[in-house]
Amino acid sequence: MRVTITLIDPKSIPKDPHGFNRLDAWMLFPFEEVVEFSTKKLAKLAKAADPWSSSLAVYYDQDEKLYVHGMIDQAIHYQSYLNYEREDKPPRPGVIQVMITGIGILSVMLDYHQIAVLNQDNLVTSYASVLTTGPVAEFLKKGASVSLFSGYDTLLKELTEEEVTSLHKINYRYYAQSLCRILLKIKNYAHGGALLITNDFEIRKNSKHKLFYDRIPVAIEHLVLAQADNSALFDDVIKSKRNTKAIPGKLFDDLDYNYQDIEDASQELNGAVRFVSSLTCIDGLVLLSPRLEVKGFGTLIRDIAPPKEILVYKDVANPSPKSRVSVQSAGHYGTRHQSMIAYCNSYPDSVGFVVSQDGDIRAIKSVNGKIYVWENIKVHHFLKTSKLPKLLKTRTR
Repeated sequence: MRVTITLIDPKSIPKDPHGFNRLDAWMLFPFEEVVEFSTKKLAKLAKAADPWSSSLAVYYDQDEKLYVHGMIDQAIHYQSYLNYEREDKPPRPGVIQVMITGIGILSVMLDYHQIAVLNQDNLVTSYASVLTTGPVAEFLKKGASVSLFSGYDTLLKELTEEEVTSLHKINYRYYAQSLCRILLKIKNYAHGGALLITNDFEIRKNSKHKLFYDRIPVAIEHLVLAQADNSALFDDVIKSKRNTKAIPGKLFDDLDYNYQDIEDASQELNGAVRFVSSLTCIDGLVLLSPRLEVKGFGTLIRDIAPPKEILVYKDVANPSPKSRVSVQSAGHYGTRHQSMIAYCNSYPDSVGFVVSQDGDIRAIKSVNGKIYVWENIKVHHFLKTSKLPKLLKTRTR
């Protein structure tokens, strides 16, 4: 059962029927008769409330007894934002949202901030941003920048150092988002899967299907170029308004063409992400270059023994001597994890991502001769919210 429950007071609904003066804003549609909030009733309603389409509106009466009083539509925009398929934040209904994403898996959201996840008997309150900072991010950033605009040497020479730095940041943002989107889609398939990003392609001989697919880095390049053109065009608009207070018609046409370029590149990236994600639906891992080029899929790791000890981090992307770490054996994990751990331990110039059938996503990397596993890595587009109360730090004696 998958369903989203929104705690919302029916008396707090905005007077404006469109909520926030946006045509795609959520609206609450009340039941003529409220529904008892029980496991049995919830299981039945959940079939009609796909989390990507709607959520169930829940509140409590004077006796503090919960009831379902309606359904909220347009949930697709919120889910799209969390999954990096939408740029702007849509308005959010209610006080908090509780997402049931699998058997025994509950996720509590406040705005765009994930407060906690209860996965079976494991409570997760923070996620490691391994794609933003730390050894995993450092490895990926090198791969993302190696061929940035390789065919545009003349263009790069005309840019300032600050502009080149800005392009690299935009490039890596789309790179990391694409990787997150692939991992999220694997998670949604609910069968597990794995990605191996490596500079060593000897393992390609173990790929059931050898395939070269480079459309993700190509689409990212198209998107970054279109965004750079957009920025330059807006600078021209500002200069024109400053000098003549009139904008030339050609500039309007160029802006229109540029918007279409951005849309086309975004859709190209959407299609490429879905293409790569679907390759994980057969046994074996998807083999990727650090540029996110597919080299093969259905790839097996053979004849490599895992190390005896693994350092496991749960909420720290950049390990330090003060970080919380647990030492575990490879036998603690399943065969998919064990083979990835073994490979990354033997080939340090690699990063592995493994998605379990229960939805857990882990990153694996060798650092200074030790093999690290990061659990609970951040892949959704979660943001901090001002609605969170400031917690006072208490000192224990």
